[in-house]
Amino acid sequence: MKHIKINFLILSLTALCFFNCIESQDPDELLQEIICLDDNIQDPESILINNHELAELASEEENDIYYNEITTKEELDDVRQIHAKKPVTIVVFMAADNDLHPFAWKNIKQMEAVGSNENINIIVQLNTPGYLNVTKRYIIKKGKRLLIAAEGTAPTQKLNSGSPQTLINCVDWAMKHYPADNLILNFWNHGSGCWDPGTSKSINTCELFHVNPDTNMLDLDRNIAYIDHIEQLNTSDQKQRGICFDETYRSYMSNQDVKYALNEIHHRILGGKKIAAVWFDACLMSMIEIANICKDHADYLLGSQDVEYASGSNYQLALSPFNNKVISSREFACHIVESFDRAYQHITPDYTQSAIDLSQMSSLEKNVDLVAEQLLLALKHQANKSVVKVLKECKSRPLCTCFEEPSFIDLRHFYINVQANLYKIKLLDGYKEIAVKDNLTKLLEQGINLINIAVIANATGSHLPKASGLSIYFPERGMFNSYLKCSFAQSNSWSKMLVQYLIQSK
Repeated sequence: MKHIKINFLILSLTALCFFNCIESQDPDELLQEIICLDDNIQDPESILINNHELAELASEEENDIYYNEITTKEELDDVRQIHAKKPVTIVVFMAADNDLHPFAWKNIKQMEAVGSNENINIIVQLNTPGYLNVTKRYIIKKGKRLLIAAEGTAPTQKLNSGSPQTLINCVDWAMKHYPADNLILNFWNHGSGCWDPGTSKSINTCELFHVNPDTNMLDLDRNIAYIDHIEQLNTSDQKQRGICFDETYRSYMSNQDVKYALNEIHHRILGGKKIAAVWFDACLMSMIEIANICKDHADYLLGSQDVEYASGSNYQLALSPFNNKVISSREFACHIVESFDRAYQHITPDYTQSAIDLSQMSSLEKNVDLVAEQLLLALKHQANKSVVKVLKECKSRPLCTCFEEPSFIDLRHFYINVQANLYKIKLLDGYKEIAVKDNLTKLLEQGINLINIAVIANATGSHLPKASGLSIYFPERGMFNSYLKCSFAQSNSWSKMLVQYLIQSK
């Protein structure tokens, strides 16, 4: 097995896993926790950051002046123009006004290794901490980035990256000045799946990870219930992270905000053409509930079922195909999964990444609705709580693949488990029991096939071999207050089934 030397690894996670400079732990003590075996960190595949690079990244923003000085007048004039249409524009909405900001610069430097060319425009909108740090827009070139004098207030004012209107304005500007046949929209930030959180403090990531001395790789401690751990840290003065958390404005985009923004981009900015891919470089976003938000406005969804490291994707690897050719949206979606796998497979056994064909989601959602209806019927007519017991078993660790938030379970694995345990279901009416079991047998098999079609690419670490690329919410003790507000819960019997399950399991 190949091992990675880590001089000083920032053990952070995009999403609800946050980068703190670990004030509570002595740096020398932290260094003792990291196993150092050889000097070869593969480049360009590595997503790790050592202490020397961290120091450089802290001052990377100052290089804007350097890049401006080496930029020619022709280049400066060019960025102010309306450009000819290219095959692809990627807009990376970097909401880094939070603990992730050092990693934003690492990812930007990775983008600079590829740069915009005849095949792609690479656009970044960046927010970093501090009220006086204005929002910046860049066109990423090969070997450098050019700071754009954006329209409106952006050059002189910090914008709220937790506002959907900020995202809409960013994409509107990008597609007017750098038009393309296809738009790839990247949400770069924390994420929390279908949970729209309340308030809390950050998580010290040392509480979530440890170095496994047997493998010298980083393992997640899955005994820690993710959201339970967060809620223990709740305070009344600090917003918890949703997607695109903005520390200055104490805001984030709820799932309803994301839906609104995607609808505006799809219909108003793109004139009815769908977004080619919505790419969540954030935690816990590859869920059927999130796919439901995106399905009417985009062709593909890219994201992780589990938490992600703060470094997120390796953008040099991710964008490298555009160096030589134009690739289709489907090819790009599959490539993102493959490049994520390359970046993480030698570092940790705890990672996931998948690509979802959103054109398949309506059929899959209908299947989930029908499965939920049958389970709801069974719950109402069960004998000796047999259905509650089966569901509890089929969704629980270690039988079912769960993630750092255990109420987010792998949908396909759950279906397979229910298939295998249908014989344990007992209803008060024997004829009704036969009918329910027959219906579930057919529906579960159909659903598994639909998931196999919808998930066009999937990569997992060795600790998550049965993660199939798409999660669903299934709580054990109580439901998120925000869950019934999400569009999937409002349109699908799954939420009614969950309510009945929670009532019956008391």
